[in-house]
Formats: sequence, C-alpha cells, structure tokens
Amino acid sequence: MAIQKLLRLPVETMGLSKALRLKRYFQSVIHHSTPAKLTNLLRVESDLRKRASHLKGLPYVLKIESTNICNFRCPVCYESRKAHDFEGARGYGKMDNTIFNRLVDEIGKYVYRINLYGFGEPFIYEKTLEMVRYATDNNIAVGITTNFNTVDEGVMEGILHSGLEHLIISINGIDQDSYEKYQVGGDFEKVLNNIRTFQKIKKKMKKDFPYLDGQFLIMKHNAQMRDQAKALANELGMGMRYSCIGIDIKDHSQRERWLPEDESLGQYNFKTLTPKGIENLKTCSWLYRTAFINWDGGVSPCCNYYTGDKTGDFGNLNKQSFREIWNNPSYVEARTLLSKKGALGNEYGRNSVCARCDKFFG
Repeated sequence: MAIQKLLRLPVETMGLSKALRLKRYFQSVIHHSTPAKLTNLLRVESDLRKRASHLKGLPYVLKIESTNICNFRCPVCYESRKAHDFEGARGYGKMDNTIFNRLVDEIGKYVYRINLYGFGEPFIYEKTLEMVRYATDNNIAVGITTNFNTVDEGVMEGILHSGLEHLIISINGIDQDSYEKYQVGGDFEKVLNNIRTFQKIKKKMKKDFPYLDGQFLIMKHNAQMRDQAKALANELGMGMRYSCIGIDIKDHSQRERWLPEDESLGQYNFKTLTPKGIENLKTCSWLYRTAFINWDGGVSPCCNYYTGDKTGDFGNLNKQSFREIWNNPSYVEARTLLSKKGALGNEYGRNSVCARCDKFFG
C-alpha cells in the first residue's frame, strides 16, 4: 500500500490487475534509479499534488509508438484502422530512429521506463529492437505490448539480446473462436507456440529478462473465461494481467456488443454512462508523469483518444525539443483546465483535446 501511495499509478491504466502492474513499475524504479531520476520523480509528484500548470519536473514514463501499422483489425482499436484520408490525418508509418534517439539523449537520464508501443504492432517494424537497445544502453527499462503473431526465432533471439525488460502479449481468449472475436486476423495456436518457443530460447540463453505477462482484455464474450486464461498463462510460464475494454460509451451498439454484463468487470458506470470515479478526479496524471509520442514525432497528452487526428498534438519533436513542448501554452492550458475542473468559463481551453476528455469530464 505504501508503494502504491508513492507512485499513485492511475487506475485507468491499471485495469483489474493493479498488483502485477505496480510490481513491474516498482521493479523499474528499483533497477534503474539514479539521484537525477529520483529527484525528478519527486519534483513531478510535487507538481502533481500542487496541480501546477508549469512544471519543474519532466515525465518519468514515456509511451512511444514505433509504428501505428498493425496486422490485426481489432474492432474498437484505433477507429477500426480507418483510412487516414481526411484533413489533419496523421497517416500510417514508422518512427525515424533519430527522433527516438534525440528524445532519449535529451531527457533519458530522468526516465525510468519507456512503453514502446502505441496503436500498432511493434515487431512489424524492424528497427523497434534498435530502439529498445538504445534505451536500455541508457539505463531505461523498456516494455512492449505485442500480439506476438509476426515473430520468428530470429526476432525472438533479437528480443532477448536487446535488453527488453517487459514483454506483454495480448491474448483475449482461450481458443481460436473467443480469441479472434476481437483480435481479428490473429492465430491463437500460433501465438501459443511462439510463446512456448520463446520460453525455450530464453531458458537456453539463460536470460532473466524480459518478464513475460499475458494481457487479457475483459469483454462481454470472454468475461467468464478469466480463470481459464489465468490457467493458460500459468501453463505458459507467464503472469496474467486483466484490463477493462475501452469503448465509445455513448455508442449503444458498442455497449451492447463489448461491455461485460457484470458492471464490476468494466470501467464504466452503466447508469450514468461515464467512467467510474470520474467525480473524484482532481487532475490528470498523464499531464505530469507521462507523454505519448506518436510515430511521426507528434506529442499527444495521452493515448485515450483517437490520435490519428494530429490536430490535437501539443507539439512535434521534428520542430522542437521536448523541453520546449513540455511547458508550452498547450500543456499549460490543459493542466490549468483539468486542475480547475468546473471553475473556469466555458470558453477556456475549449480548443484543447483535453476539453473533450470523456474520462475526465464525462
């Protein structure tokens, strides 16, 4: 409990498996702590508690999208992979390594962890593991979430040599039928065989890392399969963490198709059609602890909305340094808006993407 109070990891990113997620983050803090990182973490937490608009600290967790290209077509992920053919569209692509390296060079000494994934499949991009290696060589823990359908033994060996600390494999079912209902285009047996092969290679190479966890997204059709999913994870020699599916809660068809019937297994209040706990939120931890970097260098305040529209970006690393972006007018306005929830006039911050946040404003 003391650790949880110290880190105060946001509930919306922890789903139904707080203990396992907290453990992984705490391991990163223990393994990679330095005086500079610890001092920065304390500054960030002080800024957060003060609900400051202009920060002294820098984010100590980064979420970086090496690519938004994916081999799956999951129904409510990234607007169902819709075409980016509208004005302001980000498009699909892969991150230039120089963007990643410059960011690590600039603020890496303050960063504990990089979650190297966004709205694509990281292992589709051949340079993802180069990014992992660059970060780990700079004393930063790296985690990746993957569907693990595209890898072969060569990629597996590359993962083990890269220094990757945490590998999370999405398995949202217990057989092909339940798996592909959401993970459209996936092969259930292939991912299981890949995990078994990876574990054998890891043992042969005598590697302690990466930690291996399954991720089970709880939905209407698989909510009663949680125990079977946990047993499967045990058989595969990995942990299992659960998450609540995120949808457009105002869309009746999405509610009917995807939300579990038991309200306690979801992140929404069925009566108010709002995220649970929204009334108790004082500000948004994303604006203090974390930044989301899109594949094209666009900096988004978080990944809880459709980032395919880049008009909501707060800046771009191809044009500015991260420090210039972190306390620019867009960030200051967003922090002020969310910290003074309900106290500002209707006009204030209305053009910020944060003003449209269902998780905060409902």
